[in-house]
Amino acid sequence: MLQLLLVDDERSVVETLAETIPWPQCGIGTVHEALSGMKALEILENNPIDIVITDIRMPGMSGIELITAIHDRWPHVKSILLSGYADFEYAKQAIEQQSFDYLLKPVSDEDLISSVTRVSNQIHEKWEEVASFRKAQYAFNEHLPLLRSNTLNELLRGKSYAEADLADKMKLLNLPFSAGDQFCLLLIRMEARFTELPGQDWALMEYAICNIVGELMANDFEIWHTRDAHDYIVLAVKPRQLNKSSSSGKDDPKALLERYAAQIQTNVHNYLKGEVSILVGGWGKFPVQSKELYEHAVTSMRRRMGHGQGLFLTLPEQVETGSINTVWPLYEPPTLLSLLDAGRFEDVEKKIRQIFQRMLQAGNEHGLSEQLIEAYHVLAGAFAYIIHKNGKQLSDILSADDIKYFRSPAYSTAAQLLDWSIRILNFIRDDAAQEQIDNHSAIVRMVRSFVDLNLAKDVSLPAIADHVHLHPVYLSKVYKVETGEALTEYVYRLRMEKAAFLLRTTPAKVLEIAEAVGYNNTAYFIRVFKRYYEVTPQEYRDSSQA
Repeated sequence: MLQLLLVDDERSVVETLAETIPWPQCGIGTVHEALSGMKALEILENNPIDIVITDIRMPGMSGIELITAIHDRWPHVKSILLSGYADFEYAKQAIEQQSFDYLLKPVSDEDLISSVTRVSNQIHEKWEEVASFRKAQYAFNEHLPLLRSNTLNELLRGKSYAEADLADKMKLLNLPFSAGDQFCLLLIRMEARFTELPGQDWALMEYAICNIVGELMANDFEIWHTRDAHDYIVLAVKPRQLNKSSSSGKDDPKALLERYAAQIQTNVHNYLKGEVSILVGGWGKFPVQSKELYEHAVTSMRRRMGHGQGLFLTLPEQVETGSINTVWPLYEPPTLLSLLDAGRFEDVEKKIRQIFQRMLQAGNEHGLSEQLIEAYHVLAGAFAYIIHKNGKQLSDILSADDIKYFRSPAYSTAAQLLDWSIRILNFIRDDAAQEQIDNHSAIVRMVRSFVDLNLAKDVSLPAIADHVHLHPVYLSKVYKVETGEALTEYVYRLRMEKAAFLLRTTPAKVLEIAEAVGYNNTAYFIRVFKRYYEVTPQEYRDSSQA
């Protein structure tokens, strides 16, 4: 909560404002009072003041002189000027001194509350922005190796970027790779004693191996590494501008890589007491051939190296693109599982249609039986996964006929399987929408129950949000969408209605009724009651008993 300083040479003005304005609702936790500019500066010296509200016309130091001094010494402090003179020159001076607001006496409570709330929000937004930037910058630097690793993994799995977006990404991650660069992939498989290490030690060995690679190759190659789903260390390497001063003395990148690969194996054996197998992959263009190079390298590692220990393999310099029958869109990021998990149902539908696009264009649908089998099992598994993850059975969401499809698939063409997939997706989408409606209704019920039971206590938005375990901003939006009424308006209306009921049906004093509906300041309660009913509490009671 913020700290506020009231400055006016009239004690009654300062005391009235301090006591009658609901400062906590404006974001103010502490209110200080000063009857002169000099006293105000003394308070500022000893307290972390955020906002100053000051009269302009004061003996000794004027309000303009005060905010000038404040601006010089505490530039972060915001000021609101009050004046009984509608004089343009005062307003002009206030603007020149960067005063936040300029209000004419007698200022209404509503105008003052509005002004203080706005400056309070501005201060919070500024500090949140500063804090968020610093946190983000710190987190980014701390996680830069992980971000680089994840980005390379995404490219290896087929994620694509527009050229400008890729350039921005590489600049952000400080990576010297550009679209169209010739590059090669190296795969390193840790073996022998490395495979017996626990996870933390495995990660340390990975780090040590990458350090060895960097020490050996950094003069001749740009290096970018990650660890893939197979626990291979994957290195994307790009030749630097090789010259006669190069450590290698030669300009043949392929020969260099082969020689470095042998040195890596030797150094790992000598210094880390373990074995690695290394595959030097083919060459291609970055990033469009990243997935192609990677898939070819992994397949070659599996087929040609098997379970051998300490092996070395070099693939042809150029990867030959063959006819691949697998349905790649099933596995390209973002995957069906990740999209369903995030509730991105429109993107799920787009991906499903992309999966079947080539099959439908192929013409001979009956000749695609194995691709259909592959697609069916991935789709059915993803649908069952998200339904079960949401705590439901297939029978809770799907029709009996569609459940039979899970047990005994009945498709014979791509069009039939596509139709079934979209139908199941729509069932899941409709169920998620209904669940959201039910959850929002439950939130509204919890809010109203809490407010009803605690009307005389703290029913501020933060208190309510804490009770229902939601962020205040999110709670406020949900309540407004579900009821058409702002949560603060509901609390205000309920307080006024309960106060009116007590005035009609009990002999309780106005002071007691004010406390019963959450107002500790009787004068303020009388003002807000009159604003709501256009009569004072006593006038309301008299008219109801007449």
